[in-house]
Amino acid sequence: MEPLAPEPGGAGPAPAAGFTLIEVMVVVLIIGILATVLVIVAAPGDAATADREARRLAALLELAMGESRASGQSIAWSPERDGYSFWRRTDDGDWTRYPESSVYRQRSLPGNTALGEVRVDGREVPPGERVTFSPYGLRAAIRATLGAGNAQVVLEGSALGRVALQRIHPD
Repeated sequence: MEPLAPEPGGAGPAPAAGFTLIEVMVVVLIIGILATVLVIVAAPGDAATADREARRLAALLELAMGESRASGQSIAWSPERDGYSFWRRTDDGDWTRYPESSVYRQRSLPGNTALGEVRVDGREVPPGERVTFSPYGLRAAIRATLGAGNAQVVLEGSALGRVALQRIHPD
């Protein structure tokens, strides 16, 4: 058999269809760069994380204070080393954490977010100590600092059960 020769006036055999390895690698590199930029842009910064967690804690504290008054049962809250917990009394009078299925479940703070100084009526509350929300009478004034990186949010709970947020802007 004789090898095929290009036809007179033809350009030769047709080129193979597909992409070269270099072309595929360039596309993968571009996709990788775009994905990295998207993750950096979409990931919440320290200020957004601190703000979100402070709003969550403020809402939970207000809810617990209101529920305590409405139910006639004391609810407690405690700052922890890496988050916070809510507590309820059992039938025999002991304190127990709320179950994982509850809105008051124990929470850990994400990333480098931390619960800083907590004060009740001007007295510092160490991690693990419970702050009790009584169903009767005025509540104690709570002040807690929550921060992530150089962003900080101060929660101030009044004796009437409202919690306000104040953002501390770094200089």
